[in-house]
Amino acid sequence: MSAGAKKWLGLPRWLYAALALGAVVGVLVFVVSEPPTPVSAQARKVVEGLRTTSVYEEPGGPGIVDAQRSRQLIGDRAIVLVLLARPLLDDPTYRTDPRAERCAEIADLVATSVVILYAFDDDDEYDAEYCVGPEFANDDNPVDPEDYVTGVVGGVNLGTHFRVTDTDKFAEVEEYVYTFDHYTMRDSPNGVPRRGVVVPPPPTPDAPQAWQVVLALVGILAGTVALFMLLRAAGWLAGRRRTRAAATRTRVAEVGTRLNRLADTVLHPEAPRNARAARRQADLAERYVLLLRDVEAAGTDAELTEVERALTELEEAAR
Repeated sequence: MSAGAKKWLGLPRWLYAALALGAVVGVLVFVVSEPPTPVSAQARKVVEGLRTTSVYEEPGGPGIVDAQRSRQLIGDRAIVLVLLARPLLDDPTYRTDPRAERCAEIADLVATSVVILYAFDDDDEYDAEYCVGPEFANDDNPVDPEDYVTGVVGGVNLGTHFRVTDTDKFAEVEEYVYTFDHYTMRDSPNGVPRRGVVVPPPPTPDAPQAWQVVLALVGILAGTVALFMLLRAAGWLAGRRRTRAAATRTRVAEVGTRLNRLADTVLHPEAPRNARAARRQADLAERYVLLLRDVEAAGTDAELTEVERALTELEEAAR
């Protein structure tokens, strides 16, 4: 590593940068990012019950909607009916009324279906809430989801005005199914959509404890510092490799220059005066040719050093 790296308070600047980046990541993970929305225990139970049937009836329900007849009527259409027994009391944390909130929560979990949810409210009214799963409208079912809330429900209200009582509201389900068929046959090229596989939601993770957050932040900071160190080490190694490669190229170029200077002396000498001089010239030429081969084959610093040594000996012999 570079010994002359700039420092603040005795520490290299890159370390401060790594710590700052780790802190930013920690803030994004634990402060800015929103944890997954927890799923209520009741919604989990409902979805589990809808895995094998289109109707979930909570034990102890009032029986105002006939679950068995509804199940036979709905069949495998992309409709699920939820009949709750316990009142859904108003909650100040809800953005809308509790029945709508619970319906939307279940619709998110049975994403390709329409949900009809019956529950008591604060006024002890057992009424329905209608909502559409986020994937009900798709490439195979290119419809307007709003039609299945406002449009179909409007038809239900008109068609059941004189057919429902406080103790029997099955006609609302019946009318919704018939109107649902009418809308989907009109709007969807594939006809009435069928209910998809219902997958229970994964367990909601526990809220992280303070010590877990601290450990996670320490891990993020340590990981960021380690990453910076690895990047710096990689950069240093790459720079060192480039420096060594440049030095090797320089040495090879110098060897080439020296060989060129020897070429005329060794390969094109003056006519020998006697047999001894002729043998000497032949020996120098042979060594020169072998040295050219060694230069081409030199792949390491040690081999290049050996070539330089042999070249020096050849230069001295050629004088």
